[in-house]
Amino acid sequence: MTILQDKYESLVEQEDQLLTSLRTTATYENAIFQITHEQAAKIHLPTAEKIIDKIHEYTEELRLDLLYVRLEKSHVAGILKLTAF
Repeated sequence: MTILQDKYESLVEQEDQLLTSLRTTATYENAIFQITHEQAAKIHLPTAEKIIDKIHEYTEELRLDLLYVRLEKSHVAGILKLTAF
């Protein structure tokens, strides 16, 4: 494999990991909603809001990282296509 092919494979792995992380944050968001619903009388809503806000911030970081990885992956794929001829 060439260096570019290795780089592309690494970016594919990074993309997969970021997608897994995003699915995990969605799972935890849903769990918070379920807990809030089931234990509404016991939940301090301002604290729950702070927790969900932090999860949202982290989710946005992951989404931005995913955009950068996809952009770089697209760039590397384009270069690989050009060098294939």
